[in-house]
Amino acid sequence: MSGVTYIITVCGILLAKVLGFGRNVVFASEFGGTELTDIYFQVFSIATFLFSGIGAALSTLVIKNLNKPENSLPDAKKRFVSQFICRIGLALIIMTALMYLTSDVLVKILLPGIEDFDAAKKMIYIMLPSGLFNIIAYIIAGVLQNCKKYFITAIMSVPYNLIIILALIFFEVDIFTVAVVTTIGWVLHVVILLPDFYKCGFRFFYRADGDLPRATKEKSLEVLFIFISSMMFHMCLVFDKAAVSHDEGAATTINYATNLFLTISSIFVVAMSSVSFPTISKHHESGEKNEVCKTVVQMISLLLAISVPFIMVAFIFGGDIVTLLYQRGEFTPELAARTASLFGIYTLGIFGYIAQELLVKLLYLESRYVIPVVGCLSIIGAKLIINPIAAPYGVIPIAVSTVVLFTVYAVIIAIAITRVAGNYFTVTLGKNLIKIFCAGLCALAAWAIFRFTGISLPGGRFAFLIPLAVCGAVYLAVVWFSGLVKVLLPAKK
Repeated sequence: MSGVTYIITVCGILLAKVLGFGRNVVFASEFGGTELTDIYFQVFSIATFLFSGIGAALSTLVIKNLNKPENSLPDAKKRFVSQFICRIGLALIIMTALMYLTSDVLVKILLPGIEDFDAAKKMIYIMLPSGLFNIIAYIIAGVLQNCKKYFITAIMSVPYNLIIILALIFFEVDIFTVAVVTTIGWVLHVVILLPDFYKCGFRFFYRADGDLPRATKEKSLEVLFIFISSMMFHMCLVFDKAAVSHDEGAATTINYATNLFLTISSIFVVAMSSVSFPTISKHHESGEKNEVCKTVVQMISLLLAISVPFIMVAFIFGGDIVTLLYQRGEFTPELAARTASLFGIYTLGIFGYIAQELLVKLLYLESRYVIPVVGCLSIIGAKLIINPIAAPYGVIPIAVSTVVLFTVYAVIIAIAITRVAGNYFTVTLGKNLIKIFCAGLCALAAWAIFRFTGISLPGGRFAFLIPLAVCGAVYLAVVWFSGLVKVLLPAKK
């Protein structure tokens, strides 16, 4: 895995995520935390997380099947992609129609404590079409990633975020109009990907000339298993917001906290998945198990090198960051304080997020679905039991229970993937981990100097940026001088 390719992909995702985060900041300032925002974000969770989960599952399946021997010829790849998109598109249209027919039931499930039932139903009507374009965009992105078109897939959400930001800044819009613009934004995901999709020779409707090997037939159960395995994280967050729907603004604070966490973590995790999974898939299909193991060691080392400082920043500077970014307009200090606490807690769930979004895909390469599916369903079932018990005690116990379950899942998946990648718990990985934790301890020592010496810092709300910058510089310096950078981001061969 080339370090240059990974960095370029990170830059693309960073651009998209910065705009996405800007969208949330503007939204928070305009609407604050009310029952209507609770409705919007819960419905948005289904339109985004549920359909994104399906899309991610199908994207993974596309990459896996495109690297099969029977799809080695260019025309065979084009035929497979065309048939895949057409079948999925038809299924999505039917599924969307059924969800419209059962909208009353959806409202009762998603927002059991909500009072404005009609507003919730109206929001669902507006945003359900997002699913079709969301999922098709993910499938196209998977095809392009397999063609090593990483940057365009990294920035595919840029038009989506821009159109919502412009609507909020330059027009007097209510929350239902924002929902309409959000749905239009998902259409733009597909639009921005189409030029590269067609340049690579793919079509929605493709008929190959001449004889080709028998087309790959993806199994319906395989799609279902990948979908279930990819939904654990987001479904738990949906359940957490549903559990506190009786407490006005609570679901909104969960949304802002988890969105901040996902915005930052997904920059690196999604980039890693986009770059590494097609490579690992090709090595696996070629029988190059040593290369698979080496890539996994590098991948885990790099993600831990990012996760350790991220967790430290969330706990040490989380309150300052949330106050600086969100606390303005209708977003009160009380909402900011609750959001900061939840941000720190949910950040500890990053290992579960990495396991779901990346590590579990290694098991898919050998169709090992039992562990991820059973693990995911067990955690979702546990949340359905825990949340009603924890809800009377507030949002914090609900968040803590989610993080504990995520961490258990991460440990199980980390052990399970040794069946595919081999024993990646090598001396090299151990040395990398030691260097990472030493760098973290040095950064923590730098923060302690500011914290316990009583140094007065200028800048008001921006003052925390000084110790944050110093801690970051110390961490990077230790990583650099330890030689870890060359291991984590090797030059392209």
